[in-house]
Amino acid sequence: MTERSGSVKVPGGKLVRVTLAAGACLDGDFFADDDARAAIDAVENVIADAARELDMTLADAASADGGAMAGVAAPDDGFVPTADAVDDVDSVDADPRIRADEIHVKEDDDGDLRDADPRMRATENAVEAWYRRTVRRIDDVLGDRLIGANADAIALAALRAAAGDDGAARAFEERHTARVRRSWRAAQHPRTPSPICIGADEIRSRWAALRPHVVVDRPRMPEEQMALEPQWARQMADGERPPTIRVWHWAAPAVVCGRYQSIEDEVDVAAAHARGVHIVRRGTGGGAMFVEPADTITYSLYAPLWFADGLDAVQVYQLCDAWLLAALAECGVRACYAGLNDIAAVHDGGAGETVVGGKIGGAAQMRVPARDGGPGCLLHHVTLAYAIDAAAMGDVLITDPEKMSDKAVKSARRRVEPMTAQTTMTREEVIATMARVAASFGSQTSMRA
Repeated sequence: MTERSGSVKVPGGKLVRVTLAAGACLDGDFFADDDARAAIDAVENVIADAARELDMTLADAASADGGAMAGVAAPDDGFVPTADAVDDVDSVDADPRIRADEIHVKEDDDGDLRDADPRMRATENAVEAWYRRTVRRIDDVLGDRLIGANADAIALAALRAAAGDDGAARAFEERHTARVRRSWRAAQHPRTPSPICIGADEIRSRWAALRPHVVVDRPRMPEEQMALEPQWARQMADGERPPTIRVWHWAAPAVVCGRYQSIEDEVDVAAAHARGVHIVRRGTGGGAMFVEPADTITYSLYAPLWFADGLDAVQVYQLCDAWLLAALAECGVRACYAGLNDIAAVHDGGAGETVVGGKIGGAAQMRVPARDGGPGCLLHHVTLAYAIDAAAMGDVLITDPEKMSDKAVKSARRRVEPMTAQTTMTREEVIATMARVAASFGSQTSMRA
């Protein structure tokens, strides 16, 4: 069977990719828990069945005479899709909880197909009915386990993979995304930092209770770094390690892919090997990151699960990185939360406005369940660009154009704004400042947006 794939970028959230071959493969970085494989397998089965169903629907439409499908009506079942795809959004950084999970759109007049060919109209209605059924089936499996993605995006990626350039499928998608685009633009605030969703007092009290040890680690090869993460996380989960912040030192360049990403879709493997770049996979989600030892700062937080009790996904990311914003501020780097899990530069935009610059770093998380009376572990790690070799990054990483669909800047190279754009401190001086701030953060919380 010929391999087919489709991608969807959730505005302000995650990239979802579906690949169809003998079965279905769901590719993405939107599961926070450590036991998502069974859920992914179940969803892949749903997608494979749905793809076969869509193939038959489109085949029936292609073979039908002019009126054979004319009686297929547009669904009217109360289904309201969430915002799952935008092709040309001009701005970024509305409240990520709204963007990724909560924008809803209603049918409107531009969904009217009265002027369309009857066969095309009937096929488009059938595609829409298929889409709605698929969303429900995926939602039944996943529920609220997704972070920064939703069942709508997965179903739309499956549609793009299965239908390809089919005219009726493309017409349905154009109407669907036009409705989503209007709701998305109505809900966001152009180029402004994501709002702070957790109070400073709450942050202070949780960090004061955590009191993590701070470890500035020795250089390690990328493969050892990947092996060490789950080991320390499991030790934390079992109560064998205290809460810890570990600042990494890389011993070799690497591309680090998220747990559920396809390496072949994210990395030019031949270019990486030619440059001596190691290709490794971490245990958390998040996108592929290009690492040069002298240009990168990475840290991990190993915290008990109670550290995040009662908080939603956005609040947890902001809680974990609050100390980092304070440390960056002491280094002269103005930074803010951007979207669900990014740290971005901020600048004065004139007239008292603060605007978002390029991406400084990205975070990913995983939860390791408690066992034998241990506290469990929230593993949160961030890779930051101290400096950047844009040419090397562009050669090694493959950026899906869909991933840029909700960004004002369409070039992955231009989207990154390293710390050196704002500070003259050396990498070692930045790390020393980070370690000092992390060690005392609970008693003197400060936040800048």
